[in-house]
Amino acid sequence: MLAVLVARDVALAIPPYTSLAYTYIWGWTFPLVLGAQIWAGFENLQCIGRLYPKIGNFAKRLFIVCFVITVIGCCTGLPFELHRIGGQEALLRALFLVQRWVDCWIAGTLILVALFFARFPAPLKKPPRNLVVHTVLLSLYFTTYGLLYFVENLAPLGAVETAEQAQLSAIVMLYAVWATLLSSDGQKSEAWPEISVIVLETVSLEK
Repeated sequence: MLAVLVARDVALAIPPYTSLAYTYIWGWTFPLVLGAQIWAGFENLQCIGRLYPKIGNFAKRLFIVCFVITVIGCCTGLPFELHRIGGQEALLRALFLVQRWVDCWIAGTLILVALFFARFPAPLKKPPRNLVVHTVLLSLYFTTYGLLYFVENLAPLGAVETAEQAQLSAIVMLYAVWATLLSSDGQKSEAWPEISVIVLETVSLEK
């Protein structure tokens, strides 16, 4: 996913932002980017699920519940976004809306699943550091894109350039953190450290 997105961002950096070439590159790479993002989110959930081999069916139901909650939450913004889909901008606006939906769905599902497992059941082994870092970064990545496209859907085209620049800066920072923190050692899943349990007993002292 990162390879696809970096290649697309590099391609988009060549033509001027307001040019027709920029629009063509963005539109033709849209399905590829969307597919890569969906695959990355699904693969991340599978990696989390593999930490809990004994609750496979429960994990699937949990993922579905978190996804449904996120979808319902995302629908609350539709009344504010749909009124701009029309005229010559209809197709582009519809793509913006699809992008916002997918990014928010993935971000919301990942965040809810991570919060649940961080608060309740512990896996048999410590989660690999790479998986923890990747889940956090992936959630932040999709959240920034979801917020950007939500703002885009509410404003005229080209009116939120400041938000776009801020989001691009955040994405570049996330790319740098991905490249810095992920390592081969972070792939290891170690056993939990042993904990000595001390049983306290009430001792009656005879006078």
